[in-house]
Amino acid sequence: MQRREFCRTPFLTNSLDLFIFKHMRKILAFIFCLFSLKLLAVLPDPVKEFNYEKMKLLQDVLTEDFSTNKSLDTTFELPGLIALSYYPELINHHIRFQQKNIKTTMQSVPRLDFIFRSREKRVYKISIDNKVRNKKGLLLKDVPFNAQIGVIGHELAHVVDYDSKSKMGIVFLGIGYLFPGKRRQIENRVDEITIAHGLGNQVKDFSGFVLNNPDLNERYLKYKRKFYYKPNQLMRIMLRYPIY
Repeated sequence: MQRREFCRTPFLTNSLDLFIFKHMRKILAFIFCLFSLKLLAVLPDPVKEFNYEKMKLLQDVLTEDFSTNKSLDTTFELPGLIALSYYPELINHHIRFQQKNIKTTMQSVPRLDFIFRSREKRVYKISIDNKVRNKKGLLLKDVPFNAQIGVIGHELAHVVDYDSKSKMGIVFLGIGYLFPGKRRQIENRVDEITIAHGLGNQVKDFSGFVLNNPDLNERYLKYKRKFYYKPNQLMRIMLRYPIY
């Protein structure tokens, strides 16, 4: 009897290993779904359109709950806090907002010393363009309030994306951004992260505002059309989520 059990044990172990190997992708997908459901359980419900006056009344509460380790730009503090409220996993992360002359409306990057820091101690910088040269861009101050929340939410999704990667993963991500096809994949993934966090309406509003703005430079519009989802594409992705 003992010999029979001894012979069966390795067989059962090998069968289990084979089962896990064959179904690894399904198992990982299941674990990811559980994590996503847990995350969605703590996120605020999506809002069609945020009203500035109503949200201004909640600014003190938002500041108390979501400003830890954050250096917020005073001009865009309220939309920044609202967007941060949809990213509870970033509540203790060090994020610095700054106005700076850059080539696009906003930009998120890890501070260069990330290579010497542990993941928990990284500092992320979110730059807000403060000067448009030759009418070739769009300033955040000229974007409607609801759409401001969308583009800030998109930049916070970049932080989530960075935070999921190792040091070398961030380096390879930066290299990939130099190639148009890879850049499009990155920006599409980040838009999908934004939608999954409940800010789909806002990022769609930003996309619609940009693409339907007759005052914007054609070069800027061409860039947006090339690398980012259009409003109808964003809506199709939103419809995959029951929260919308």
